[in-house]
Amino acid sequence: MSLRARIFIIVSILVFLILGISIFLVVSNKNKNTQTQADTTKNNVAVTDGGQPGDQTSVGVKPPVGLPAKIATPLEAQKNGVVQLAKVFVERYGTYSTDNDWQNIKDVATFVTLSLWSKISAPMTVKSASQSFVGMTTKVISMDLTYWSDAKATVELKTTRAEEKNGIVTMRYQNATVELIKQNTVWLIDKISWN
Repeated sequence: MSLRARIFIIVSILVFLILGISIFLVVSNKNKNTQTQADTTKNNVAVTDGGQPGDQTSVGVKPPVGLPAKIATPLEAQKNGVVQLAKVFVERYGTYSTDNDWQNIKDVATFVTLSLWSKISAPMTVKSASQSFVGMTTKVISMDLTYWSDAKATVELKTTRAEEKNGIVTMRYQNATVELIKQNTVWLIDKISWN
């Protein structure tokens, strides 16, 4: 047998061997994925909008045994909503730059009462002379609901504020107190004070 024939046979055997291993791995992986999907399907339970098993409109995953799911009461959900509203307001209102044309104030228009709106929107009517860039970025790092009633709430927030002025960035911690009132079932920001 010639050298060329021997090389051809050896290369053919190697190609068939690699092809066989590849097919084996693909089939093995496919079987493993099918088994994983079957196991996952066993752990899911179909739940209706009312929380009853049987309807296939939404699927929920069973919590692990020993970890009961705690559902927030309507009051807890409302308190959490008030705290989150205060957080979003402080971060948006407290983040601005000379280049954004009062966008931070425009962004919070729907969050505030008319009295607070008249105070925070007053600078928008004044045209300022061209100045160097100034920017402030505010991030809330903690929130605490310090007062709650059916119509009023107070949230204390701790923030980090990064100010860029003349190319120099300075960081500082600053606290904010946000007072909210409920008007026609809607919570609105009524006062903000920076400490």
